[in-house]
Amino acid sequence: MAKFVATDHKITINGTNLSTSLQSVDLTIQSDEVDTTTFGGTFKTVTGGLLSGSITLNFMQDFGAAAVDATLWPLLNTAATVVITPTSSTVSSTNPSYSAVCLVSQYQPFASTVGDLATLSVTWPTSGTVTRATA
Repeated sequence: MAKFVATDHKITINGTNLSTSLQSVDLTIQSDEVDTTTFGGTFKTVTGGLLSGSITLNFMQDFGAAAVDATLWPLLNTAATVVITPTSSTVSSTNPSYSAVCLVSQYQPFASTVGDLATLSVTWPTSGTVTRATA
């Protein structure tokens, strides 16, 4: 897959495809910076430590059966598997999936202003390894 415009991401939460209710997704994976500077050094040295991640999902709210609210509400304060794929095509080396177990630590069913589209945003920490699959 070459450069592309993000129009067909596939995002599932515990197997429920919520792609058509999402406006954006952000998966961040980062490494702790562990200081290894010794006496006599004039510049700080660092090495990589533990990895961590978070997923931010921006939804258009939907209270229908098997939609946003029906999927997210029961997950609050539990772990959920989130899978993100660049397109809805089959997972492959050019369309890898990223999968993580996340703590559903927040849910805001209402974040609306009069006359605006009903939306909500969640940011959940990953718990354990974020995996990348190509098959």
